[in-house]
Formats: sequence, C-alpha cells, structure tokens
Amino acid sequence: RRIMAVRAAAMAVARAMGRRMRGGGRGGGICSVFQVRMFAKSFNPNRVDWDVTSEESDEGKFEGLWAEDIDLQKGRIDRYSPEPQIDEDGYARARGKRKAAMAHVALRKGNGEMEVNGMLHTEYFFDYKHRHAMVVPFEVTGTLGEFDIVATVQGGGHTGQSEAIRQAVAKALQKYEPKYRRVLKPLKLLSTDVRRVEPKKWGRTKARKAWQWVKR
Repeated sequence: RRIMAVRAAAMAVARAMGRRMRGGGRGGGICSVFQVRMFAKSFNPNRVDWDVTSEESDEGKFEGLWAEDIDLQKGRIDRYSPEPQIDEDGYARARGKRKAAMAHVALRKGNGEMEVNGMLHTEYFFDYKHRHAMVVPFEVTGTLGEFDIVATVQGGGHTGQSEAIRQAVAKALQKYEPKYRRVLKPLKLLSTDVRRVEPKKWGRTKARKAWQWVKR
C-alpha cells in the first residue's frame, strides 16, 4: 500500500505541475509529467528498506553494499583507490586518450628514461612542446627524473599522442603514489578532454565558416 501511495502522489504532482507550467499540457519546464510518470513506473521497492520498528517512521533508507561508495555531497561514485596499484614487475600502468590517440603507459622508479613506441621520446617527438607535454605531471609533482616510463601510443597526430601520454602518465603517477592526486586533480591532468574536431557541413567552407556573401 505504501508503494502504491508513493506512485499515486508522484502522478498527482506530475499532473499538477503540468497544468500549472504549461496550461494543461503534457509537461515542460523543471519537471514534466512524462518524467515524473517514468519515475513512478521505474520506482523499485526492493531498493528501499522501510523502517517498520516505529509507526511514526516513514523515512526510507537504502540498503546494499553498492551505496557505501556513493558520495552524497558530490552525487557521484568516486572510484579512486587510496592504495598503490603496482604490479609484480614494479610498474604502475594506466591509459590516456586525446582526440583520436590512445596511449598505454607503464611507470616505475628510475632515472628519467622515457620511451615511446620503442624509441626515445626525443627521437619520436621532434617538437619541444610535444616533449614538454609528456613531463608536465612530473613537473607539477616535483618528480622530474625520478621515474622511467614505457609508452605505447597509436592513432592521431603528435599533438594528440603527446597529450594522451600526459594523461596516462598522470594516472600512472596517481596509482604509484596516491598522494599525488591532490596535485594532479585540480589541474585536470586526470580528466579526459572530450573535445573533438567538428565535422565540416555541406554548403560551408568548414564546420562553421561560410562563404563570403555578396548581395549582387
């Protein structure tokens, strides 16, 4: 009965909000009738454990281990592990992406040797800005020259590949020493840049640029 009452209340709120916000329409604005109706239909009573020890308690609580990792303040699941993740060979492994490039990096303690696709990074990247992009995570954490990396990258050009390696190196550093996260995270070195090249449109010279317009 209580579940049916929750669904009936949700439907009543949906109908009232729909009439109030769009003059009797099916929905709109902050919350539509369709959205609340779908919520009412998708309500899963098995995920809510009602406290029936007291007749005055109507507050539900979530049950299950899946709810332990949820940060209610941020509204997301934080998959960050506070423990180092190092394999039996002493490597911390991670991958990074940028545009069409995908990089896999293995990082361990060393003297600063960096290898990209079987070549030294100075031979693989001839542009200084691409070489510098790889070592940015080491610079901000103060570990320049303390780690060796072996990177495998494919797809894209040198700009995308160097930035994909940068993200992979930052993630590998976090796995090797979790305390570096507080330095890398605010600089967005652990976040994937989802920007992509916008496709060209027909009738235009590029994605947005149009031909010069002449009236006569």
